[in-house]
Amino acid sequence: VGGIETHFDDLVSELDKKNWKVWVLTYKPITTKVWAPFFEKRGKNIIIYRIPWFRGLFYKLVKKPLFEFVFLTPGLFFALPFLLLSYTNKVQVIHSHGLVAGFISVFWAKIFRKKVVTTTHSIYHFPKSGLYRNFARWIFDKSDSVLTLSEQSKIELVALGINENKIKVFTYWIDLNCFKPIKNAKEKLGWERKFITLFVGRLVKEKGVLVLLEAAKKWNKYITLVIAGTGPLETIINEQSAKNKNINYLGKIDNDKLPLYYSASDLLIIPSIHEEGFGRVILESLACGTPVVGSNRGAIPEAIDNSVGKLIEINQANIVSTVEYFHKYPDKLFKLSKETRRYAKKRFSEKNADTIVEAY
Repeated sequence: VGGIETHFDDLVSELDKKNWKVWVLTYKPITTKVWAPFFEKRGKNIIIYRIPWFRGLFYKLVKKPLFEFVFLTPGLFFALPFLLLSYTNKVQVIHSHGLVAGFISVFWAKIFRKKVVTTTHSIYHFPKSGLYRNFARWIFDKSDSVLTLSEQSKIELVALGINENKIKVFTYWIDLNCFKPIKNAKEKLGWERKFITLFVGRLVKEKGVLVLLEAAKKWNKYITLVIAGTGPLETIINEQSAKNKNINYLGKIDNDKLPLYYSASDLLIIPSIHEEGFGRVILESLACGTPVVGSNRGAIPEAIDNSVGKLIEINQANIVSTVEYFHKYPDKLFKLSKETRRYAKKRFSEKNADTIVEAY
């Protein structure tokens, strides 16, 4: 569950199409109660190894980088050399995602003499000095190539002291045959008489969920907030849904069913109060014909412009006034929705994978 995980799934599928042999080393699900096999073959060229690991700790440690690092490192650290020994004559590139995987990959790549590509998926806000900053700089310095999800992330790494020439900016992509407008979606969900504002994502404070809930209590009673996702705030959202008729919590929605919910919604809202990496749900919503109201923080401004949505500073008053504006002026919303699919086709096609392949 999550944009990074879905991107990684798309990436290995695209590499399979391009006839790359791919070994994936990861953990079994640690943030959701989902079963997954230790060993899996997929497509023509994909082999996946999932290491059993501790559930229930990730969200408690995510704000403490040192403890998160200690929690996430051991399993991957000791498993990677065994995988490399098994396939050492076949593996040419190790592609790591995030700082923990980056450290592990750089460490073992130097011993096994492999190339390393490290990808960042977020804005890190490195301190001006100290161990964390130096540690991160070492990882990126020792990587052969660095891929960032936004120009803002690239600027952050250049300020860290990383050679600008080794940094490339890539953009997520989506399956435009899967994410597309669905006719009569509102009728299929029984939403035909409702104005729907949709939130899709992890249910954590950083995503702005609590601010959004308070806004939903204040806005026009004919506007319904629909929330899809899982996370630590599920209990609070369930409670608010029970108390307020215009708040509807769906729980986790499988990716293949999301196009129906995007298509049936009038707006997607991304009220992040932290520096969002890019926001994959933006791509999915636009491809399904639904405009986006998003936080003006992080890389979200790189994902949308005024032709397909609206950027706002996130607070309760701004959320209420923006959502009510589009509810009051459906012609303005319709004008945005007419542009969304074209915008998605132009910016978020599978061609975006070429930047990653070139890094290999």
